[in-house]
Amino acid sequence: MKKLYIILSLFIGLNVAQSYCQTYSFMYDAILRDYIVHLPTGYNAINKYPLVINMHGYTSTASQQQTYSQMNVVADTGKFIVVYPDGVNNAWNAGFGTNPTIDDVGFLSAMIDTIKKNFSVDSTKIFSCGLSNGGFMSFRLACELQNKIAAIAPVSGLMSDSTRLFCQNNCPVPLMYFHGTADAVVNYNGALGYVSVDSTIKIWVGKDGCPQTPVITNLPDINSTDGCTVTKYVYSPGQNSSEVIFFKIVNGGHTWPGAFPVASLGNTNQDIKASGEIWNFFRKHSLQCGLNSVDDNSQTNDISFYPNPAENFLHITSNTQLLRKVSMLNILGEEICSREINAGQEIMNISFLPCGIYILKIKTENKISILKFVKK
Repeated sequence: MKKLYIILSLFIGLNVAQSYCQTYSFMYDAILRDYIVHLPTGYNAINKYPLVINMHGYTSTASQQQTYSQMNVVADTGKFIVVYPDGVNNAWNAGFGTNPTIDDVGFLSAMIDTIKKNFSVDSTKIFSCGLSNGGFMSFRLACELQNKIAAIAPVSGLMSDSTRLFCQNNCPVPLMYFHGTADAVVNYNGALGYVSVDSTIKIWVGKDGCPQTPVITNLPDINSTDGCTVTKYVYSPGQNSSEVIFFKIVNGGHTWPGAFPVASLGNTNQDIKASGEIWNFFRKHSLQCGLNSVDDNSQTNDISFYPNPAENFLHITSNTQLLRKVSMLNILGEEICSREINAGQEIMNISFLPCGIYILKIKTENKISILKFVKK
């Protein structure tokens, strides 16, 4: 477990007559990390509130995402807490090149734990959404924090190849998704490092056990001057009442529907408001995967290893079966080295690796385990 040095005030018993925003910080992996907390009007600590994580895009900030998405207004009406975290150097490590050595999954998990300690949060209703790079990161959280994140709603962000390859969620995580067909930043048809919209939807429909054929509705073109229209795809019901809902913004750009237009990013749809749609979706769903912490993923029921973080050597042990093969990969899923073995334990030399986050792919007699470690 990583040490957290928290800089904040305790709000046990806090009542808020008006909506409230405050920036908080703590040290994580020797980096001071910031996030903005918005409490809804009428917040009372005796009640439990849903928590929505809303992440900014690449080169943007938490404050800009707060202003752009206009989610605070929805939070005041819907009575939920919304948090806007800041990525290191205005980016998130979503598995395809941005901040590859930053443990953002660990930071966001620690942030959730910190907020739960200091505010009144319903642990079964913690959700993630975000724009662009923040949307990519929401997919990653659904894969790696499945026991904390109840549902996700990415906007103009897809699944990176790394997230797709190493996604281990084994229970439904409902998905609402928005993407413009004319998005010039994150291509609708995919590109090097990330899959297409159609592939993303297909993957998530399969994971959530939803019907393969959607109910399709062309939404009313309420604003005929915004240059785009909306087609809604609903894949429902899925396993454990999960669902996948996709808003296809026909001729839409790299934008947040309902937000103020930014000409350089393409058409911004005004027929729907993403923040309102997201909350109406989130409020229907609750956590399916339990409430255990996953800050430290250095073991499974079958495999354990130590230390993590590690500097020179990793000690790997199979608790039930013989180890057959151990491979080491970078965060993009590219193999660095591998070793065929036939034993219950193995020691791997990692002293030659640069500092960063890496992946162990461990094959036993009838199972493959994917684990993450940090080289310090």
